[in-house]
Amino acid sequence: MVDRTVIADYLRELRKLPLLTPGEEARLWRRYKGQGDARSRARLIESYQPLVFKLAMRLRLRREIVMDMIQEGTVGLIEAVERYDPGRGVRFSTFAAYRIRGRILNALDRERALPVVEGPEGELVQDLGAADRLARVEDALVIEQIATAIGRLPEREQRILRAMISREEEPRRIAGELRISLSHLYRLQKQAVQRLQAHLVPAAPGARAQG
Repeated sequence: MVDRTVIADYLRELRKLPLLTPGEEARLWRRYKGQGDARSRARLIESYQPLVFKLAMRLRLRREIVMDMIQEGTVGLIEAVERYDPGRGVRFSTFAAYRIRGRILNALDRERALPVVEGPEGELVQDLGAADRLARVEDALVIEQIATAIGRLPEREQRILRAMISREEEPRRIAGELRISLSHLYRLQKQAVQRLQAHLVPAAPGARAQG
């Protein structure tokens, strides 16, 4: 049985973590991904620990397994930090949520420790499948927001972004189709990502999805 003081101590430590500004976070990603800086990696993992807690608490877990599931979620967070590509224009909190939540749900499934989640009508549903369905609804909403935002871009930028996301076409081929140079294509791609972020940021409160 996990003592209440263990969770209370963990929460106190989370509250001590300083929030990163967007500029600070961007610098950490550059140092880690560009130079392999271990301290930047550790700082990113630490600063997103509240996201692990937030996602774990969406599942009404029994107190005795809360810390175990937070540890599982932290493994998912570490995997997300290692696999994340800042150049793709996707918010890290969105990217990391899939791995964090997936790690926790897989651990619960292995242990047959079914979570209790708040259903859409307010009822409590003790069903791992229900938790997964709710997660898929959340993910579908994010995808819908991205698709809508892409649809607002100029036609050439839409074409470039969709090809970038699908990864099924070579950039050189797309540049030829659009009759532009490869360097111009990359400039348009960067511009499209910036426009996309501008469309998406107002829909997401704050710069980070933390507790």
